[in-house]
Amino acid sequence: MKTLGYQINFNVKRVFLRNFSYSFFTILMPIGFFILFTKVLISGNNVQKLIFAKQYLGSMIVYSVLINAMFGLGQIMQSDRQQNLLLALSLTPKGTKYYYISIGIIMSLVNMLSIILMQIVGKLTWNINLSLTESVSMIVIAILGTLPIMGLGVLSSFAKTPQLTSIIANLTVFPLAIISGLWWPISMMPNWVQSIGKVTPTYLTSKMINLAINNQSLPTADIMGILIWTIIVLVLLFVLIKVVQKSGELKNG
Repeated sequence: MKTLGYQINFNVKRVFLRNFSYSFFTILMPIGFFILFTKVLISGNNVQKLIFAKQYLGSMIVYSVLINAMFGLGQIMQSDRQQNLLLALSLTPKGTKYYYISIGIIMSLVNMLSIILMQIVGKLTWNINLSLTESVSMIVIAILGTLPIMGLGVLSSFAKTPQLTSIIANLTVFPLAIISGLWWPISMMPNWVQSIGKVTPTYLTSKMINLAINNQSLPTADIMGILIWTIIVLVLLFVLIKVVQKSGELKNG
């Protein structure tokens, strides 16, 4: 536990506290988008605006996790791998397990912080009142529902260069945000785009968060969709790790 505590403290300082751009893009930018689109670029009566604000709250929570996964987790792990930090840790008696555990804990805490701050902003700007049960449900759904997205971040970290990791992040985040309806309602998209968007993990998670906000039950099909995506990403990650290990670029930790 002492080793894990030291690793968490080390990663918090270098990843979070000393990197303002990371904090800005992961937490502050989605909050800014929420305020912009629900208080400025919006029309309709108060009831319609409140309905949209609740829906957009879930969208920006998922968008925040998406940014954290691709521009945070992916680039941090790629940098650590390129600078041989993982190689150095793999040669120690403790191996790399505490590194991975600490990164997982930190990313989860960042996601939780983002979710809580979004809830506070929703309360202050639109008086969106959530019970304790609804608030906790939203956090649980957001964390578990975005596991495939965090897995994509880990997959992108195996890119050879930081530039390639950045390209992968850009080609993932922005198209996914558009087709899954995170930036604007998916109903505005062509039917064929909607068909694709509605099976993405970002859409499924955003939809389930909105159902939780409105105290509605979660569809089994959506839960199964997230489970299937999680399995697919885990299989891809397992295969990629085996390929990299065979090439001698990754030590067993």
